Amino acid sequence: MEPERKHQVAVVGAGASGMATAILLAEGGVDVALIEANDLPGKKLLATGNGKCNFTNNFQNAACYRGEHPEVAMQLLKRFDVPCVLGFFGRLGILPKQRDGYWYPNSGQAASVREAFAIRLFELNVPVYTNTHVDAVCKADPSQSCGWEGFYIKAEKRVPLSAETGKKTGKKPKKPVYSESFNVSFKAEYLVLATGGCAGNISGADGSGYGIAKGLGHRIIPPVPALVQLHSSKKALKALSGVRVRASVLLSVEARGEGSFHYREQGEVLFADYGISGIPVMQVSRFAARELAKGEKAGRIRIFLDFFPDMEEGELGRMLLSRIAAFPERKASQLLIGMLPSKLSIALLEEAGLPCDIPCVSGKEDVFARHLSHCIKHYCLEICGTNDFVNAQVTAGGVDLTELSGESLESGLTRNLYVVGELADIDGTCGGYNLHWAFMSGFAAAEGILAKMGKTGI
Repeated sequence: MEPERKHQVAVVGAGASGMATAILLAEGGVDVALIEANDLPGKKLLATGNGKCNFTNNFQNAACYRGEHPEVAMQLLKRFDVPCVLGFFGRLGILPKQRDGYWYPNSGQAASVREAFAIRLFELNVPVYTNTHVDAVCKADPSQSCGWEGFYIKAEKRVPLSAETGKKTGKKPKKPVYSESFNVSFKAEYLVLATGGCAGNISGADGSGYGIAKGLGHRIIPPVPALVQLHSSKKALKALSGVRVRASVLLSVEARGEGSFHYREQGEVLFADYGISGIPVMQVSRFAARELAKGEKAGRIRIFLDFFPDMEEGELGRMLLSRIAAFPERKASQLLIGMLPSKLSIALLEEAGLPCDIPCVSGKEDVFARHLSHCIKHYCLEICGTNDFVNAQVTAGGVDLTELSGESLESGLTRNLYVVGELADIDGTCGGYNLHWAFMSGFAAAEGILAKMGKTGI
């Protein structure tokens, strides 16, 4: 058992939100420490933006942030906007560059962002306790602790398997392997929970922060995968696996007793044998996952794909008729050459109940064109599931924002407790919004703590 470590502020979780909080507090002269379950801080940053780290976006509105109370994100955005985040990155020594409104480090490497954060923490002498998993937190009772009102934190320090031992086995483990562990404890006046959610294939993305927050009195909105692939049992998917095509994606949720809800996105869709993926699918996935979480009480969930979103159905039908007239000898499967991928053309013809291997000229061209144009504009997949948290980019759900201050994200139930980042019930769409939420929630918490200590913030 190591001796108890004491700090003014303990930040549990050294991801984007936790590191941002700690840096601002340290710059303000606060004794702050980071407690991180992984072997280095900012590990999840390495996978963001396909390894390029898209950390914010010029386009900001309420639709970019989801949750039961997205207005909290919009309120914070008034204080911690895009120029604020860019200024913070500049102080870290990161040169930002913009492409179509998306902001990245000029290096194009997420690893350089993680390294810049780590360097700044070192420069500020912020202790980072890595390989340390927090198991429990309790609040001191001032009447029983000589008037002290802080937090006791119990954790497990894990000792990674040595590199030499790993060489002997001849195998490199996908996740950290520990040779031993022992108990450690911390004591802090303020506690910031920045543990993240369940999403991502990294050690520490285990949802343990929900249990800690719940133990301190908070309601947890059940977490579900978001920005994740969707499953369907449609038989045609095996033949379509690997096909990429641009389409309008309409998610239809017929919730029992709650009416119907529709969510639309547009972009490249990727077919897989289990279902569909691609940015527009992932953008609407959190709504499907939320309904699926109801189990037997879940309503009907469908995806409608429109492969010609810029053309009305009647206009598409007339175009098909003109193609039949222009190529009367062509088989039905050949009619869509140059319009759609061949595998998709066959699937659409089968969906419409039309033969693929005979010419379209049969005296029923109008019926053929009408049926096929409808399928092209309304290709339907019943959604029966999602990929799990390992494949998800973010978690939807978390600590109920009505129990946190909209100004600082301080708990309204436990004094001097703050909840930031993915652990709170905000999830963003693709495009840098989840990282912007991570940073601005960390800024808000740091500013709130500094104000309580009579210090100035950013």
